[in-house]
Amino acid sequence: MPRIITIMGAGGAMGRRITRSLITMPQEYELRLVEISEEGRARIAEEFGATPVPQAEAVAGAETIVLATPDRIVGTVAAELVPMMDPGSSLLSLDPAAAHAGRIPHREDINVFACHPTHPPLYDLMAEESPEARRDFWGGGKAHQALVIAQVSGDQGVYDAVERLAQDMFAPISRTHRITIEHMALLEPAMSESVTNSCIALIKKTRNLLIDMGVPEGAAKDFCMGHLQIGIALIFEELDWKLSAGAIQAQEEATEVLFKDDWERILQPEMVLKSTRSITGG
Repeated sequence: MPRIITIMGAGGAMGRRITRSLITMPQEYELRLVEISEEGRARIAEEFGATPVPQAEAVAGAETIVLATPDRIVGTVAAELVPMMDPGSSLLSLDPAAAHAGRIPHREDINVFACHPTHPPLYDLMAEESPEARRDFWGGGKAHQALVIAQVSGDQGVYDAVERLAQDMFAPISRTHRITIEHMALLEPAMSESVTNSCIALIKKTRNLLIDMGVPEGAAKDFCMGHLQIGIALIFEELDWKLSAGAIQAQEEATEVLFKDDWERILQPEMVLKSTRSITGG
């Protein structure tokens, strides 16, 4: 008998992404799609030929409820859902922020999980066979990606089933890592959003400033993207080569200008909690 899965926010980008995967497996999953916006409901009808289900009807009897809603409202949605859930059922958030920030109400008789795809890793994309897969940077179902998952509370006995659901939602999955919710919050938002995205945004801003200073746009773009690729390869030791002495010296001197001495405090527990609480509603 198919497992009953409720997807909250099914008409959004992530909701449609996971619905697109699961709807091809009717022998495994019976989907109940919940969407309150008219635009989202129209997208569901157009893409899947389906009609959204009222929330109360969708929750009753569901084995797992998937939160594909924006971070800022996950806490509000969870506060409505948790009291309605059947004992023994599971709540699966697609981001660690709400669970890490304590936005999901606790119930002894339900299970709470969080998962998040890594998106197709940089060098894994090169091994994909099709051109479409090699351009699937987000993880839209063509390229393989890894997955992290954490159990926040509940029965360990349901872990395998929830993990399998997460793998099917974000397929194709190359590997899955079971970690803690604290580790997930360190990965995102701390590393991937607070640090990595900030550094990448600075690189782009630098490139644009050079163009404003008169460097030909084509030269600036080619030089930036080429050195971004080789810099990542060298610094992450994907290539049996070393940065030159001059490059290392330039990097060390620039670090004093670009970064504060205490930048690593962004990874301290209180700073991570401050970030997840801000993301999920202040």
